[in-house]
Amino acid sequence: MANEEQQCVFCHIASGKIPAKKVYEDDKLVAVLDINPGASGHILVVPKDHVSIMPQMSEELVAHIGMVSKQLSHSLIRALKVDGTSVFVANGVAAGQRAPHFLLHVIPRKPDDGIALQPKSVKVDEKSMRELSNKLAVSVAKQFGIEAKAPVTPEKREEKKEERKEEKKEAKPEQKPAKGKLDEIAEFLTGGK
Repeated sequence: MANEEQQCVFCHIASGKIPAKKVYEDDKLVAVLDINPGASGHILVVPKDHVSIMPQMSEELVAHIGMVSKQLSHSLIRALKVDGTSVFVANGVAAGQRAPHFLLHVIPRKPDDGIALQPKSVKVDEKSMRELSNKLAVSVAKQFGIEAKAPVTPEKREEKKEERKEEKKEAKPEQKPAKGKLDEIAEFLTGGK
């Protein structure tokens, strides 16, 4: 990994060996303006430690990057008077990652700015969706160190629906809550409707 760090442009940017337009820096990361921006004000959040992809990062660093990116997003919206931001990570070559260093992008956005970050949707049938959900639930549970929930089959789903119907039949009608001051004001303003 030491050799990767020596050759990594973003490690050099993070350490200050390569000049960049810094907008934020702390002991864990640096945020710089992208030299090939998707939009004017495009910020790259770069960890100072060399990590290629998100799974290599500590949970503390991931949380810190999330907090910093939230504040950077807010700053872009206020300073540039834009309507929003896109915050994303291209995690791995298949996802479009072009640098061998983890980067989080914060891009200022305006309506119809031509930046295409919306993936096209694909059709997935119900059976495949259920199988995928069950497979991922097991993997995610394992990753978090918790027990996976049993998959919900169509039969179990129907049973639950029937149980809820029965519970509603047995439930007593709810009493209307007492009117508060705001309700009275709303009635007055709407003519009692």
